Amino acid sequence: MKLYGSTRSPFVRKVVVAAHELDLFGRMSFEPVVVSSTSVSPEVAALNPLGHIPTLQLDDGTVIHDSLVICEYLDALVGGGRLFPAAGAARWDALTRHALGNGLLEALVKLFTERRRTDPLQPLYVEVIQGKFFRSLPMFDQQCRSRPEGRFDIGDIVTAGALAYADFRFPALEWRKDYPDVARFYDEVAARPSMRAVKLEGESASPLPG
Repeated sequence: MKLYGSTRSPFVRKVVVAAHELDLFGRMSFEPVVVSSTSVSPEVAALNPLGHIPTLQLDDGTVIHDSLVICEYLDALVGGGRLFPAAGAARWDALTRHALGNGLLEALVKLFTERRRTDPLQPLYVEVIQGKFFRSLPMFDQQCRSRPEGRFDIGDIVTAGALAYADFRFPALEWRKDYPDVARFYDEVAARPSMRAVKLEGESASPLPG
């Protein structure tokens, strides 16, 4: 399998964390590519018309894209149920937590993209994005308080990923001081080998460590 992506993409990192958790990363080759809101990798666009990363190409040539779809495919490869509960309330809870964390990630990535524009940021745009972040924290706090001991699923991966991206791109947000339970959750998850295996870094794509 080939995973096309960038070490600065939190959505690629989500897939890499899932692959490590499922002991599948050793079966992948990582193909570093550079994409942005104004540039497309021809290599990726030939596989995925949207030009988005992550994009996964299987050994038989089949292409799977979108980070959630790739993660669930990987979970299914090892029998399913490890990162995606199979059915019932647990599944809807995991997917809903994923939706919140992933939506927040998308908003933060848009904010970072806007911040790099040469013309001034629209204050209202910044206010709206930051509002999404700070409104999400009380829900993250509630989720952390009710989190079953030992649980680690796709919702936890993306929640921790959103917090990591906030630290990476927007350290001035200083979210920890008002949400110590969320901070404890993040520190616990960040210590997992899968989370330590790849860090958000740099301004361009680079190879991942083995």
